[in-house]
Amino acid sequence: MDTNRFKASHDFSNLQKNLNNNPGYSVESYSQQVKDYIHDMKSKNQEATKQGFMTHAQKSVKEVWEEIQEIASEAWEKNKKHSDEKNNI
Repeated sequence: MDTNRFKASHDFSNLQKNLNNNPGYSVESYSQQVKDYIHDMKSKNQEATKQGFMTHAQKSVKEVWEEIQEIASEAWEKNKKHSDEKNNI
């Protein structure tokens, strides 16, 4: 089994299908994140703003993107090495 291939749900050419296949990316899931952000800001006696939440969400996306890049890079190197070894036989 080849575990280094992207899942079908990572089909970047069809964003709507990805949203349907990944329920974590929905208004409902972000609604909970908004509630958590507002609660966090209130507990710090700070004003919760849309811009503040968007900045918070952007940081989260950046962290996830960095993780995806690392995993994809490892998969590339592993498969490239395997492919090179096959070609040298």
